[in-house]
Amino acid sequence: MPEEELGPLPAGRHGLTREQVVLNQRERLIGGLAEAVAEHGYNAVTITHITRAAKVSRRAFYENFENKEECFLAAFEIVVGHVQGLVAEAVEPIDDWPHEVIAAFQALLDFFSEEADLARLCFVESQTAGPAIAERYREKIYEFIPLIERGRSERQSDRRLPDSTESSLIGALATLASRSIMAGEAAKLNRLLPDFTEFALTPYLGSEEAHRLALEVAGEAGK
Repeated sequence: MPEEELGPLPAGRHGLTREQVVLNQRERLIGGLAEAVAEHGYNAVTITHITRAAKVSRRAFYENFENKEECFLAAFEIVVGHVQGLVAEAVEPIDDWPHEVIAAFQALLDFFSEEADLARLCFVESQTAGPAIAERYREKIYEFIPLIERGRSERQSDRRLPDSTESSLIGALATLASRSIMAGEAAKLNRLLPDFTEFALTPYLGSEEAHRLALEVAGEAGK
């Protein structure tokens, strides 16, 4: 959330409706959770950490969320929804599959490079925050499967790819991103674009063409 949307409500008679107050508090709590999780890790975060970061009361927290898991899921859904919008916008004007994949990866990596706290929340903490959150994480990353799967029609080889190819690719790329984040390099995630490109495109275009496109991406990034 933009910082100006997360500041304290004006004191006294601020003229906001009850609905506006609740919405403002909910937004701040979600932002507060992201900040607290980045500092302490999900498992160590308490409701007090969240409310202190959000500058709202415990009562306000429980008026909006039953527990920190529900708050985390709300934050996760908002971030993922925003990223999905960025990806859809990035690929919309592109008419060839390889560059659609590249544009999707670039939109995702650029966003998370600028939002280190949200990168950690989505790629790292969501995997250890409990079964429900981990399952939601897997569901969301595998929504990339249809885009990657279209590469099967690009293949020149008659050898059939395993059915698990796309899920394995996406899982490996997500692991690469999470390791970079845990190494303190979230701000450099966009530098992984050439690696993402070559790794994801090789099964469909062959190693030579995938490498060429990865070099093309690296060249564009270096300009």
